[in-house]
Amino acid sequence: MPVPQSEKKSVPIDIPPLEQKKLWVALNMAPGVGVRLFHRLLRYFGSPEKVFRASHRELTSVEGIGAKTADEIIKLDVVGRADREFRLLDNLGARVLTLESPEYPALLKSIYDPPPVLYCMGKKLNEFPVCLAIVGTRQLTSYGKTVAEELSKRLAQRGICIVSGMARGIDTIAHRAALQAGGSTLAVFGNGLAHTYPPENFKLRKEIAENGAVLSEFPMSMKPDRNNFPARNRLISGLSYGALVVEAGEKSGALITAHFALEQGRDVFSVPGKINSKASVGCNRLIKMGAKLVDGPDAILEELPPSALALLKPEALEIPTKDLSEKEKILVALLAEDEKHIDFLIENSSLTPAEVSATLVQLELKGRISQRDGKMFYVAYSS
Repeated sequence: MPVPQSEKKSVPIDIPPLEQKKLWVALNMAPGVGVRLFHRLLRYFGSPEKVFRASHRELTSVEGIGAKTADEIIKLDVVGRADREFRLLDNLGARVLTLESPEYPALLKSIYDPPPVLYCMGKKLNEFPVCLAIVGTRQLTSYGKTVAEELSKRLAQRGICIVSGMARGIDTIAHRAALQAGGSTLAVFGNGLAHTYPPENFKLRKEIAENGAVLSEFPMSMKPDRNNFPARNRLISGLSYGALVVEAGEKSGALITAHFALEQGRDVFSVPGKINSKASVGCNRLIKMGAKLVDGPDAILEELPPSALALLKPEALEIPTKDLSEKEKILVALLAEDEKHIDFLIENSSLTPAEVSATLVQLELKGRISQRDGKMFYVAYSS
């Protein structure tokens, strides 16, 4: 029996190729159509255009599409909804990718439920072929801050793009450290690009867009919502060769990212912490469950496939010393492997206490080392 014309969705008969992208956006915004239903519709009908041309009966023949969702698809103002979304894109200088876009990251496309639509600002995503997720708690300790900064900087200097969620705490530290090292970073949002969350990271967001990219699978105007963050975490791991958890409490959202990484066949790395530190409970548990213990960048680099290693910069982990005095070189060499207490430097440098103190000050002024509580010093791998 022929389908009554009244049941058909009204869309233009001839849709230019450039307009096809708008149909992807419209379907992505249809009430009741999440990522998995979008993929089912795409597999069943072949394209968003054919979905919008389908009848109510045809739509409800797809698993998971009930009468209510079919009604929402049929009555959706496809042209109006897409045009409004693209005006927002133009106003912010953003762009949209679909699974058919050449720029769509191959690693992300390979996961079980890749987002059909990605909203992006910044450089093209295929300019970052080797990505690593670095995530952790919002309530970081000074130890977590130090470790996240050093690992992010040193990995970024090797050409690895640092991926995180721009949340407060470890995420923010990882993004900033990558930028300070002259590297690249991707920030994945749990909201639409018309909003910045947390709001105090607005300046950081701008810097990331200039030196990397910000992206989201959510429509432009969607506000931050805690229910969106697990989906955001799935993208963070999906874009990356592996996920490194720096600090995570027992119920940290970073553990969700690690869980998605395992499901997606990615490596999971974890930084060990004190056994009595609440901020390290999640990390230590991951290691007990089989995550690789990370005590430096090499622990991550040796797990990357040869094809990824070939894209990195082998010389970048070397500590440049051309602009240092002989005394400064001595102290930097002592600090190369790990942070050290000032007493250790005095005992092992052949310099007097006064010379060590003065030289440390000079190195700090040059931005070559940093100090944390307790007179502990470490190399600041900045550009």
